[in-house]
Amino acid sequence: MSSALKSPRIGGSLPPKRRPSRSIPGALTAQGMIRCPPAEFSQYRKTEEELKSIKNRAVREFYERQNEILDGFAEVEEVLTSTLPGQVLGTFARFSDAAVVLSPVLDEDEAERQPLLGDTLTREQKRERADKIALNVNILVNILLLGSKGAAVALSNSISLLASFVDSALDFLSTLIIWGADFAAKREDRNSKYPTGKKRFEPLGVLVFSVCMIASFTQVLTEAVKRLFDPNSSEIGALSLFGKGTMVATIVVKSVIWVWCSKFQSTGIQALAQDAKVDVLFNIFSLIVPWVGEILEIPQLDPLGGALLSIYVIIEWIQTLLENFVKLSGHIASNEQAFRILYLVSCFKPVQEIAYLEVYHVGDELIVEVDVILPPDTSLSFAHDVGETIQASIEALDMVSRAYVHLDYNSANPVQHRGNGGS
Repeated sequence: MSSALKSPRIGGSLPPKRRPSRSIPGALTAQGMIRCPPAEFSQYRKTEEELKSIKNRAVREFYERQNEILDGFAEVEEVLTSTLPGQVLGTFARFSDAAVVLSPVLDEDEAERQPLLGDTLTREQKRERADKIALNVNILVNILLLGSKGAAVALSNSISLLASFVDSALDFLSTLIIWGADFAAKREDRNSKYPTGKKRFEPLGVLVFSVCMIASFTQVLTEAVKRLFDPNSSEIGALSLFGKGTMVATIVVKSVIWVWCSKFQSTGIQALAQDAKVDVLFNIFSLIVPWVGEILEIPQLDPLGGALLSIYVIIEWIQTLLENFVKLSGHIASNEQAFRILYLVSCFKPVQEIAYLEVYHVGDELIVEVDVILPPDTSLSFAHDVGETIQASIEALDMVSRAYVHLDYNSANPVQHRGNGGS
């Protein structure tokens, strides 16, 4: 018996209440259904100072991972202590089963002291706003760097600088692709052609751009190898003063963007962060190699540097392509993601057992499938309400796209879902 997928997601509007729960004496409330002591596991958190004091790297990484799990638990507690569960339950308000432990309905003063759902609603909106700012900044920076490097290439004959110019041109293209994917993902789906949303547009855009980067730098590599083994080529690649200034400016600006964008969760912005990282290393190398070749008067050094830079970029973007392909193909999520789902579901008092849990990627976001065991004598109406409330609470968690909650009275079920190893 699966809970119907019609509960409100975070950021969406709640359906109209069928019957206000406040008007029903002794009605089942979320407070009576959920056990969620605030900051229950905070005592196990390690502070930054404590982490820095741990000399053993393996031990320090263990506690860092534990802190990540506790961050997930804190998010769960924020959702479960908000008004969301009560609002969802109030949508299906009815007299509760006599066997259920009830708690009184909150009065006006108590209700006002509860955390507001609006506090959690803004999480995704803030992330989207920050992503948009990061995209716009990257577009502006890449336009300026592309123009300056184009002028620098015209004033020099360095293959390493040419490779850097191609990289900047592709940076601009990458930002446009990600911007276009982001725009398409946020555009209203009037005909409901994408029932699960368009969040996968962004990793698809990164996938397309990765192919463009690999193909373009394969051409640069080919040109560098030709010049490297050309017996008639004795010209030493040299950088003009303007070219050197452009490279230094690129290194400084891209370092700032790399550090800034690496803090974002979005696949597109993470791709821009990786691109900025590559640019920093790329331009340092592109600046040093022609300069050393000019000093030592070795003509092969510049094309050799261009070839090595191209190989490095190709390898980096092959890795990015594979990472996004894995996410889009439905790869299993990290254990930290699964732990917070387990914690959330276990906070619901009627749940006797979690028989099955699967958390996997659909692009950046996650799909959750969970089998929940309720008491055998649970009524259909009560089981429905529990399932809907669990589903809405899971979907309120950050990065969760959909939750499928299956309710049962016995975990001894036959093997289902062919093709997944019978799990």
